[in-house]
Amino acid sequence: MSREFSTDATEEQKAVACHHWSKTVDDNLDNQTLYDRYSEGAKAYDEVVTVFNSQGQKELAKTTAERFPRNRENVRILDIAGGTGKCSVELRKHGFRKIDGTDASEGMLNVAREKGRYDRYTVGELGVDALDAATDTYDAITICGLNVPVLKKLPIEAYEEMIRVVKKGGYIIWASFDNVFTDDDPELADRRKHVRTLEAQGKWKHVELR
Repeated sequence: MSREFSTDATEEQKAVACHHWSKTVDDNLDNQTLYDRYSEGAKAYDEVVTVFNSQGQKELAKTTAERFPRNRENVRILDIAGGTGKCSVELRKHGFRKIDGTDASEGMLNVAREKGRYDRYTVGELGVDALDAATDTYDAITICGLNVPVLKKLPIEAYEEMIRVVKKGGYIIWASFDNVFTDDDPELADRRKHVRTLEAQGKWKHVELR
């Protein structure tokens, strides 16, 4: 994901984007307040992503397409922390058609619903609520730009729940800032420990870090 502005963004657009961004990166906020802030800014979210020149959704869709070179119209995907459905837009460009979305911000999902970006819309908090899906339902889970303050709080049960709903041999494909997946940020150490613990237990396998 990029932290650089789009080259054609105006100063006013940059200011608006920074304003929305600053309201969602405070580690001191409780999660519900954070989700409410996303709901308040939901109508502007697509433009904010564009102004920040985010490549995460495109790269995630490209990687997902590489993992599923054929029969994409029948691949079932759950987009977690899907927000307004920007990932779904990019996934559909590669031929994926069966995409459900879940997010903790009802306002964000309402925008996605207005735009018809998912087949199914579920409001739920990862790590708190069980995913509303049967075991072995999805061929893949996609996650792009999950809020880092939320990520830092995720219990191991959140990862176990993702593993539960993905079919054996399926994929969990996650796009975020590069420090999230390395040892550069000590505040994310617990998240990395959870990932490694579950791998040692044979519940999933790390395939690639790009």
